Amino acid sequence: MSDFDNRDNSDNFDEFFENMGYRFDESFSDGWERLTQSIKQIYHRTTDKFEDELSLPVAQIYVNDALQKFVTDNVKAILELRVEMHDDWFRLYCTVDAGGIYAEVASNFSLIHVQLDRNVQRFVFGQQTYTDVLNLRCESFIKRQGIKLFIWFYHTILKKDPLGFILSYINIARAKDEVIYLDINRWLKKNKKIMSTLHKVQVNYGELEEEQMILKTQINYRDLLAASSNEDIIGNDDEPELMQGPINPIDDATEPSQV
Repeated sequence: MSDFDNRDNSDNFDEFFENMGYRFDESFSDGWERLTQSIKQIYHRTTDKFEDELSLPVAQIYVNDALQKFVTDNVKAILELRVEMHDDWFRLYCTVDAGGIYAEVASNFSLIHVQLDRNVQRFVFGQQTYTDVLNLRCESFIKRQGIKLFIWFYHTILKKDPLGFILSYINIARAKDEVIYLDINRWLKKNKKIMSTLHKVQVNYGELEEEQMILKTQINYRDLLAASSNEDIIGNDDEPELMQGPINPIDDATEPSQV
């Protein structure tokens, strides 16, 4: 019987969670190192406990860094995309500049589903409120009035919000009713470090708390067992690059607005 089996399993995972709890406190790189070391420690203790789900807290600042790196930096029309996280909901801010239209908008969402694995990298959001137009500037008065009429028509006549239609039109996300599907594979697939990690640790779903997202993860132990025993579980090539880019918060809307 292994040393792991002689110990209380809950103590081992409590130790694992405690190690994980500090990993984003100082820097993203320090956090990643703590996480990978924890995974390696558990791997060497046992190979039959990996089906347990592990909680991986991700601070709001790192989510916004990721949005900057993988979305904003790759979509010319989007100047800013960021979130403010609260218990069970988040507020999404977006600034766009395209076709002579500059707009800052925001809306509130719930997190319906998260799936990050080797095949699918997807976030699913449920829109809770109509989109608030925080700032709108257009190259002509006629275009500005046309946009206002467009929004009024959606809200008043269709009883819907146009955000899903707009995101689908500019090919950022897919929308069905008030549910928005954001597939980020197109931006992640070229990042070998992240894709390599998703062959070893997968995210099954997520939960929202104040200023952080809790990802429920599972180690792909079958892939680890299939690998060479001399190969590092998570090596230097798996360490993600530090995410760059400014974050420009807009200090408003701390509670979900009403539709």
